[in-house]
Amino acid sequence: MARPNRQVERRGDIMDAAIALIERHDLATLKLADVAVELGLTTNAVRYYFKDMSALLSELALRSDIRFYDERRRLAAEAGDPPAQLAVTIAAGLPTGPEDAEWRAIWRAVLAAGFELDQRSDVQGIYHRQVGLYRDLLDAGADAGAFTLANPAADIAMTLMSMEDYFGYRIVARDPAIDRPTALRLMRQYAELATGARLPETV
Repeated sequence: MARPNRQVERRGDIMDAAIALIERHDLATLKLADVAVELGLTTNAVRYYFKDMSALLSELALRSDIRFYDERRRLAAEAGDPPAQLAVTIAAGLPTGPEDAEWRAIWRAVLAAGFELDQRSDVQGIYHRQVGLYRDLLDAGADAGAFTLANPAADIAMTLMSMEDYFGYRIVARDPAIDRPTALRLMRQYAELATGARLPETV
């Protein structure tokens, strides 16, 4: 059996290969065998880590927690005052641009879960954990006197997350009217109205 750290590395390699393939192929027809070919492995070698494509896509969707939850908590903690923390959290949640392959693949994996989130608590939790991240920042800012919230923190947090998700989709879908700077500006404007604070501009 492979050593634990090697197993983690191999799982990461498999997910990276899946991201590359999702960019080039129809997700509906993608098979473990395709991922295996991409890595120069046998299908059984991939199946050792993921029993089928559903399991692989589910873990790929959950990989968003690293980038959009863990990493954002770290960035916010390093940002300084509450307005700066909120600004960097917003910026880190949006795709870097239309070619952000990881963002595109993660959300294709999320959408592959279908429209019955009540039966997919793993995927459902992705959104709500990030709502909680915003809510905690808003509450902390209000407690520190930096924010005067126009609505409950949970409502503002859900609105920011919904804006982030939809604007992100429009960015990677190459909507000519919504690029990253536009999305950042619109989200910052809403956040300023909702918190009564001036947020620093981010890129």
